Amino acid sequence: MKPRLLPVRLYGDNILRTKLSECDVNDPALHEFISDLSFTMYERDGVGLAANQVGSHFRVFVIDPDWAREDIEPNPIVMINPVIESREGEADNEEGCISLPGIFANVHRAVKISYSYTDPQGNRIQETAEGFKAVVIQHEYDHLEGFVFTDRVGTLAKLRLKRRLNEIAATAVDGINIMEGFPDD
Repeated sequence: MKPRLLPVRLYGDNILRTKLSECDVNDPALHEFISDLSFTMYERDGVGLAANQVGSHFRVFVIDPDWAREDIEPNPIVMINPVIESREGEADNEEGCISLPGIFANVHRAVKISYSYTDPQGNRIQETAEGFKAVVIQHEYDHLEGFVFTDRVGTLAKLRLKRRLNEIAATAVDGINIMEGFPDD
């Protein structure tokens, strides 16, 4: 079955503020969803995408931090029920988000993290990451916890972004704000 392009939820949509509960790794719907989530991430030119960004309550995200580099083949990493276990160091990095189009800001994050997750085959994986990969994992993990990256910027940055964030949120209808998918080829 060909993966589907899922509509991306935008800032102002209530699901982006929802902390997602652990999901059953053996749920057949989860595995079909993972294929759609990965496809959508690549089609939207992202390096990460969390389930609630496309309206799902599965506690899962997909990342491919190397995708931003030229001549790199897709290599999605699916993290089901992830947990960040420790954080070390601090640095500011500019971040953007598919759910906050046109918004970029410096975010203060750990430079090294230890984390665990379940892969699609049901194996529990424990790893560490540094640099850009650590930033991407923290960004997507925040989504699963009900946060967006602008929640982590300083007061002055929030004031500078407020008008644009309000414009995006104002397009939400009943708390739902969707970026429609592209037509099927």
